[in-house]
This record gives sequence, structure tokens and C-alpha cells, in this order.
Amino acid sequence: MENEHNTLLIVDNDRITLMALRSFLEKALPDFSLLPPVDRGDEAIRQCTSVFNPPEVLLIDMSMNGINGPMAIRAIRRENRAIRILAMTSFTLADYACEAADAGSQGIISKNDVQHMSQALRTIADGRVWDGGSGVVFEDAALAYEHVRANRRNDLSAREIEAVDAWSRGMTAARIAEHMDVSENTVRTYLARASEKLGCASRKELIGAWLRLRSR
Repeated sequence: MENEHNTLLIVDNDRITLMALRSFLEKALPDFSLLPPVDRGDEAIRQCTSVFNPPEVLLIDMSMNGINGPMAIRAIRRENRAIRILAMTSFTLADYACEAADAGSQGIISKNDVQHMSQALRTIADGRVWDGGSGVVFEDAALAYEHVRANRRNDLSAREIEAVDAWSRGMTAARIAEHMDVSENTVRTYLARASEKLGCASRKELIGAWLRLRSR
């Protein structure tokens, strides 16, 4: 696959890191189109599962607050079989490589490995994988999609994840509906489905279950 015109989304909740990565990659990858970076996992899920021009390549931090990297990657991969995902971490690769592969990414790289960042992104954009020297086996996007879909350890959909995360942060159904561009009834349906899937009898139990799930 040709890299030309690949769209790239960068996700990290450290805004200084986001600005530095964007500045570097704009120069290192002149044939990529860099989308405005985002600092939240829910926004990454929203953009990458949209039917309207989702990014072709995703660079995402593994240890974000809120919806963390593995959870966001898994939610995205469950609904998007084409996007190529490169996980990144400031910790040792051994801490996250297996989790990144299991979630459906095509590779992992250290944030400190700036020398190889553009090479890694080009590699996965070409449909190959990048283990970063971790020795972990990664799969291409299509195969990772099949495996994630078959292994439904967390059966929440991308939209249910967005709704539950917003609810856990104290947003009302009306605000969540506005944010997600859906009706309040749809938000309540997302929350009800999430409660059923996580075995929760109340919204309070749902928040507790979500926080435990998010901290894994």
C-alpha cells in the first residue's frame, strides 16, 4: 500500500507531548496528512469509528487517564478493520507490548524512540507490523479485527463506552446526548445496555464496574 495521503491521528493526554509529536511528524512525514491531535480516549474512539473519513493511521498512548490506550484500541478495532494502529508508551515496551497486540494494534514504540517513530508509522501504514524490538507478535489490521471481534471480553460497543465514561464523569444524559449528537433516549439505551452487559443493577453499580474495568 502506498503511504501517500495517509491521514494520521495522534492521541495523548499530555498536551506538550502532543504538540512535540505533531511538530516532529509534520516534518518527518510530509506525505502524511496530520489531523488535529486529541487528548482523550473517547474522542479518539469517536473519530476512528465514524463513518465519515476516519483516520487511516492512529498513534495512541497506552497509559492515558480516563479511557486508557488498550481500551480505546480495542473499542476502535472492534468496529474498524482497516485503521492501522501504533501504540506508544513512555514505559518499557515489555510493560505494554502484549496488551497492545491483544487489543488489536499493529505495533508499539517507545515515546523516547524518536529516531524510529516515522519509520514505524510508515511500516504499519504499508500494512506491516512493528514490534519495536519487544519480540511480541503483532497482527495486521484485518486479522486483529477478526480476533478482537471473536474475543469479546468487554462487550461494550464504542458508543456505550463513550456514554458510560461521560456518565462516570458526572455528565447528565442531556449533556451526553448533546456531546454524542444523539437523543437522550439513545443515551439511556446505551447506559442500560452497558449495565446489562456488566451485570449491574443500578447506575451507581455501573459507575463502579466501569471504574474497575478502566483501571485494568
